[in-house]
Amino acid sequence: MCQVALGWGSTDDDKDHTRMTAPTSADASSGHRARFADPEHDDLDDVVETEALGLAASGSAWSDLGRLLRRRLDTTGFAGLPGFLRADAVRSLDAEFDRLLDVVDVTPARRTATAGAVTAGSTTSAWRAGHITRDMIPAHSLAQRLYVSPRCKELIAAATGLDRVFEYADPIAGLVVTVVPPGGCYGWHLDHTDVVVTIAIRVAEVGGVLEFCPPGEPDPATAAIQPVRSAVGDLQILRGGTCLHRVTEVGGDDTRLTLVLGYADRPGVIGEPDRTRRIYGRVTEAHLLAGARR
Repeated sequence: MCQVALGWGSTDDDKDHTRMTAPTSADASSGHRARFADPEHDDLDDVVETEALGLAASGSAWSDLGRLLRRRLDTTGFAGLPGFLRADAVRSLDAEFDRLLDVVDVTPARRTATAGAVTAGSTTSAWRAGHITRDMIPAHSLAQRLYVSPRCKELIAAATGLDRVFEYADPIAGLVVTVVPPGGCYGWHLDHTDVVVTIAIRVAEVGGVLEFCPPGEPDPATAAIQPVRSAVGDLQILRGGTCLHRVTEVGGDDTRLTLVLGYADRPGVIGEPDRTRRIYGRVTEAHLLAGARR
């Protein structure tokens, strides 16, 4: 299974961290008709910088770019694609997610590196973050359109070396937004999927930096930690199943918002109930039924 974050991306502080402003009334009344997420249609010209990235042409452009990213991913465990989303798409998503922040639970917790059950002998790290889950994101959201697009799946499959990737059947996971408020952080951890795909929607004024260890390095205290600073709209792919990683404490006044696109290597994947409950604080009937069948 896979999720994403990539980079020629800047690994220091040479990117603009300015928060995108909310859409103006002119944006809201521009006359564009809302389009719903549809896996049979792949027009992303209003979401992705297709012209600038050479993706406007039909044919193999998306998979060619994915294979280029894979070479970097296989070498370092990380690859990035600056400026993937259009600026107006970022503004729209920022405003959309901002409206949901009041209902996001960001209760502090301690978790193991694999989000397993915490016992008396567990090694844990501090977390203070929350999630906007897929069932909170409208079907006409640009995020949903991007997630289900066959072009986006083509890009991620090529970048991860798979013939095909599939949307999660999980009604909560798969497409989420990580929410890290001022004072919040993600502790050191490994993902339950090999690869994680992320897109920066709002970056922190101070801190909120993704840091990762080289693949297979088990101890951040002795590993050559790599920091990755993102600008809004950047797409990144990280081998999160083998690279320990964290998000440093967020400073300033802005909440860090990151869109996460999670794909599976087979159809029908639904998260295990206990792990889903630990991460998201709740489950759905789909999780309970899937857990009963395991």
